[in-house]
Amino acid sequence: MTQIFKSDHRQTSLFVQPFNNTILKIINIFITLLFFPALVYAHGLFVSSDGKKLHASFDDQSPASGAVVSVVGEDGIVIIRDTLDEKGTWVLPKDVDGVPKLVIVEAPGGHLTRIAWSEVSRGTSKRFFDYFSIRIAMGIVILLGSGIILKRLLNLKSKI
Repeated sequence: MTQIFKSDHRQTSLFVQPFNNTILKIINIFITLLFFPALVYAHGLFVSSDGKKLHASFDDQSPASGAVVSVVGEDGIVIIRDTLDEKGTWVLPKDVDGVPKLVIVEAPGGHLTRIAWSEVSRGTSKRFFDYFSIRIAMGIVILLGSGIILKRLLNLKSKI
């Protein structure tokens, strides 16, 4: 009787090289450092003014409707307490009793921001990172860059 098939117990085509654990550690550290700031700084409250209205919004550009606005005088006493409308705006009062020093905006969830009355009355300008399109572009660049770094880390030759 002739033997047609020779039994060979080695897997040649499905053999996988042992994975280097240092690569997994590097990936874990990289992902932790990449997403840790997002966990700490989840949702910010931003205030701006055009000299006539105070605008408050979160960092995702949603209005801070219903947030409490407090105008504090130089002696630390609250002069005016009001709420923002559904668009996140508050019309500055024409007559204020006392000398205002600070405006405090407090939104639900523990969000609080302060701005000097002098900045509110003369108006604030938008900074570079206040534009939503800049934030989107930076997010895309960070995701693409981290993808390229991860790809390079995974394609390292194993020394084992």
